[in-house]
Amino acid sequence: MRNKAKVLWWAALGLLLVTAALRVFLPVKSPVEFEQDPNNGDIVVYITGAVRQPGMLRLALDARMDDALKAAQVTSEADLDMINPAQKLKDGQKIIIPAKKTAMESQKDTEPGSTTDNRDTSSSSSEKVNINTADLAELDRIPGIGPALAKRIIDYRKDNGLYNTPEDLKNVSGIGEKTYEKMSGYLTVGQ
Repeated sequence: MRNKAKVLWWAALGLLLVTAALRVFLPVKSPVEFEQDPNNGDIVVYITGAVRQPGMLRLALDARMDDALKAAQVTSEADLDMINPAQKLKDGQKIIIPAKKTAMESQKDTEPGSTTDNRDTSSSSSEKVNINTADLAELDRIPGIGPALAKRIIDYRKDNGLYNTPEDLKNVSGIGEKTYEKMSGYLTVGQ
């Protein structure tokens, strides 16, 4: 009788070991799946610029720029030609809605012999833009820099760290010696 008990005990132990080994080595589908339902999620974006209600917006996970524009209520000064309303938004994104140029700014830009920006460089020393902290809108106001180049300047800063000198901008794709000369009086890396 004692031998039968030993055999049964060893058989039960062997069965448990085989079951445990199968569970460890064979993939088992879990009956509970943790998949986020896109209809239940949301994102938070920050919107500023030419809008009536700047600040944080909570939008659907699949929100587009158009949803943010409607929620923030763009002003009549907003330059919507610079915005892609179909752009898909991401959580944590900062959105700057640019304002249209005034008639006076447009007139200055089209005067014979004028450059694209007629700001007096002698007064620019007090209005220098810190290229280590400037956002897209601030950089876009500098002569020789448009929205695309401003984005490349910010991307370069994110990828390579802060600029040590304003001349470091020459490392950014699209900024050569002539372009740098146009903007150099408006740049700083200090506080």
